[in-house]
Amino acid sequence: MKKTLNKNIRIVLMRKSHIEPQPKNFLVRQQGFSLVELMVATAISIIVLLAASSTFLATYKLKEQVKTRINYEQDVRNASNVIRSDMRQLANFSCMNPPDINELNDIFTGAFTNSNNKQYLSTTFTKDIGVTPVAGSKPLVLTFINDKLANNILASQCNTDIKKLGEHEKLGEAVSGVVYLVGTTVFDSKPGFYRINYINQMWSAPELIVSNVVKAKYDFYYDAHKDSECPLIHKASEASAASSASEAGQMKPLEPNISHKQDLDLDFLHPPVMIKTTLSVNPNLTSTSTNNTEIDYEINASVRQGEVCTSGK
Repeated sequence: MKKTLNKNIRIVLMRKSHIEPQPKNFLVRQQGFSLVELMVATAISIIVLLAASSTFLATYKLKEQVKTRINYEQDVRNASNVIRSDMRQLANFSCMNPPDINELNDIFTGAFTNSNNKQYLSTTFTKDIGVTPVAGSKPLVLTFINDKLANNILASQCNTDIKKLGEHEKLGEAVSGVVYLVGTTVFDSKPGFYRINYINQMWSAPELIVSNVVKAKYDFYYDAHKDSECPLIHKASEASAASSASEAGQMKPLEPNISHKQDLDLDFLHPPVMIKTTLSVNPNLTSTSTNNTEIDYEINASVRQGEVCTSGK
């Protein structure tokens, strides 16, 4: 029994000794990612991240530009409402005699130096009212009757000196005005479009209408009709109803006759029938910005007293 066991052990040992050894170049598979794979994955991730960041920044910048543009358009809409309201009052002195130009120039310094100015409108102004004008832009001066006093005019006061409306019979009490300027103030070094109101012999503080306005340009459209071309108004005491109807039937409507001027033309005895204001806005205007892109906004405003055949004076 003992011999048989020893014999079996020797056989097993002999079999193990004949097992072929593993080859020396055998490679064991590595677990996880190699260094090259990590580098490639990192590079791809960086590229994707840069592309996403670039897209986000471009989208955000476009969004801000659109937002800025919308804000300026809203400011211009508000400005157009104010300008049109002022233009409608230009040269309106109700039934009173218009003010003397020399006296008007004492209030609006340098605006009415030309005695032939019957338009009560000016593009010059030298008085310091808190806004420093920028080069290349003209001011716009509008004058009209004081609204509060106009509401209390009596029929007996018509066709009299407008100064008599005031308590102390001073022109400054009866006349109001507005000055539009492109300039800067002590509070804002960036140019803007300002409105300064004159009422009750006092100048208001400058009101910023539109910011970052670098230039304002005005175009004037005159009604070039003559008084003789206007339709006649027949009184009942001067003509019978039949003859009036007959003549009215022969009347032809006036054809448009508009004269466009880039400056005031004082040869006209009435103010322009329409004034176009062009505001040049630079939304990116800063002390360090090199972006000089300008956007032009146009505002057209009609003037009631500009119509030759309907003006009271």
